[in-house]
Amino acid sequence: MSQPDWWKEVVDLSHSAYLHISRDQRISDAVGDTQALLGCKPDDLIGLAPEELKDIRTHLGVAVSESLARREVEAGETWAVEDGAGCYYGLADGSVVVKLTSSLQVDRGIVERLADRLPVMVAYIDRDGRFRLNNQAFVDFVGIDREALYGQPISAVLDAQSYDKVWSRCQKTFSGQEGTYEDRLSLVDGRTFYFKEKYIPDFLEGEVVGFYAIIQDISEYRAMIQLLRDIHSGVNRTDISTSEIIDRLLHDTMTTLSMDIGLVSRIIGEQYIVKWAASDIVDIAPDDTFDLGNTYCRLMLDTPEVFHTTEAGKDGRISGHPCYQHFRLECYIGTPLRLNGEVWGTLNFSSPHSRSTPFSEMDIELIRLVADAVERVISHEAEIEQVRQELDLMADKASRDYLTGLPNRAFLEEHVATLIARDEPFSLAVIDIDHFKQVNDAHGHDSGDTVLQWLSARVSECLREGDTVSRIGGEEFVIVMPRASASKATQVMERVRQHINTGVVTLQDGNELSITISSGLSEHAKGEPLANVFKRADTALYAAKGSGRDQVCTEQAEFDSDVS
Repeated sequence: MSQPDWWKEVVDLSHSAYLHISRDQRISDAVGDTQALLGCKPDDLIGLAPEELKDIRTHLGVAVSESLARREVEAGETWAVEDGAGCYYGLADGSVVVKLTSSLQVDRGIVERLADRLPVMVAYIDRDGRFRLNNQAFVDFVGIDREALYGQPISAVLDAQSYDKVWSRCQKTFSGQEGTYEDRLSLVDGRTFYFKEKYIPDFLEGEVVGFYAIIQDISEYRAMIQLLRDIHSGVNRTDISTSEIIDRLLHDTMTTLSMDIGLVSRIIGEQYIVKWAASDIVDIAPDDTFDLGNTYCRLMLDTPEVFHTTEAGKDGRISGHPCYQHFRLECYIGTPLRLNGEVWGTLNFSSPHSRSTPFSEMDIELIRLVADAVERVISHEAEIEQVRQELDLMADKASRDYLTGLPNRAFLEEHVATLIARDEPFSLAVIDIDHFKQVNDAHGHDSGDTVLQWLSARVSECLREGDTVSRIGGEEFVIVMPRASASKATQVMERVRQHINTGVVTLQDGNELSITISSGLSEHAKGEPLANVFKRADTALYAAKGSGRDQVCTEQAEFDSDVS
């Protein structure tokens, strides 16, 4: 007789049924007397979610598998919970088999014995909203003895606000509705958790006499979901700042891992520079700098994988390290941050408290995911900064003269417009090189360019702070002197003229050349447009040239500010 034959015969004789539940919580196979136990043929069960069945044992089996999955059973690890009312088996591939049997009636006594062996919380609440059954996991979680809980209302374990939410759900269950809820609830002792609750009505002769509550603490799961959302935001959102994204990632990772300190650092040589910090227990801030050798990150950078320890004082790699000696950080996990293949800095989390359980593969993978998000955010910020610098450079080039590097006419017009808009007084002078055409004719245009470059540097050397000189074309230059009256501006321009006279230009062929300049000056009148003040300075320049050159002339304003 082959195994399938005898196996089918045994199943038929035992009046049992087996449900194979996949990791995605669907019934993938069913064998045995499902018609008698569940009211469905095996084929009709395939593809259903177990929660669609009205069998308390099936619901318990699903809750057990979910709970163990969140506790991350190692790959290939198996488990079993067995009782006369049902048996649950965790298989190596992560799926679950629930065995149902009709050999014993499912009464509360059997469920209570079974429930005490489960890692999920189970309670039975009667029509008055009082506890009539609490398994050991529930008792351990709330911290109240089973005897003390018996007969107490739900309000004995929940604060007033949480009780109101739960009691409204109880009313639906008493009406015969099965329900599943996920919510944040607070206990009377002040602790707050995220719970997944499944309420299953208990019928007696068609009447609901109470309900079973299967309760799972999913706080860690919710924290992980929030962290994954932040990782997604870090990679994709552009409407919040880099600092806000990284701050969220640090805080939510700290919550997920139950750590106290989260840091993103910049590594430059042997310097460890804090760039972003999150902590409620230590005073650490951006730009705080440490010797890299005095941090755990020095050890981490020498490790190809994520570096971590849960009890540094007993870890031979760390117990003698300066960081442990100075800060007594017992728990640490970190990884390098790389940009363009090079180490940019580190992402690390630490705590002065040791960790009761080792970091799991999921914890390590989360660190990798967070590090990848931080790298992308920093890289994106660097790209934006590079574009900004390139735009600034392009704008700077657009406002500067290619030959002398001085501001050009576009810059001059914008600068003067700003002074006029601010109603800030200023004087303006126009400079022209005397007999510049003769320089080009006698020495060539290259020498003429050398003269222009020399003059631009020479003029800049003797201006006041805040004064600007621009080249607006050919050998013509304009000097703008904020907060300078005509008399003060004349003194500045005389200093410029004399500075030019005392210098010589060395040409490319080694010859030396002396030059002089003529200047026309005007003081801006309140309300006067740029064209007017420039025209008056230009008129004064022609007067200086007509009077023999190498001098400064001033043109007085005749502008009436009341004339539109």
